[in-house]
Amino acid sequence: MDSSMIFGAVIAFIIINILGIAVTLAVVLYQLNVLIAGGSLVVPPDTGPADALERMVWQKERDESLANKARLSGAYRTGVMVLIWLSVLTIVEFLASSIGVSNIAMILIALMKAVVILQFFMHVSSIWLEGDKH
Repeated sequence: MDSSMIFGAVIAFIIINILGIAVTLAVVLYQLNVLIAGGSLVVPPDTGPADALERMVWQKERDESLANKARLSGAYRTGVMVLIWLSVLTIVEFLASSIGVSNIAMILIALMKAVVILQFFMHVSSIWLEGDKH
């Protein structure tokens, strides 16, 4: 085995490990989301109280609970997509550095990763949105 075969095997091993870690983390986050949300987003059967006032309170609580579950589920999906994008950009960055692309290309990849982080983790875009309180 020459050094280029060993280098290729090491790169393949690193990429497989990165993907394996990303998939494992996604599964763990999904299970955590299910635990937090208390199950699926299925509307419970309409078995509320018979009294009109109690029924309104019960329906409001049920709707708030479903909205909270939907919000948590959406946050989970966003987190997984950000994880996937950052993993793909990191793999591209690693492969680009291994084939020796220019520093400008590396800076552009780093800027794309920075934009993803600013948008989804730091919520910078919400600064300019009116009425959105974060």
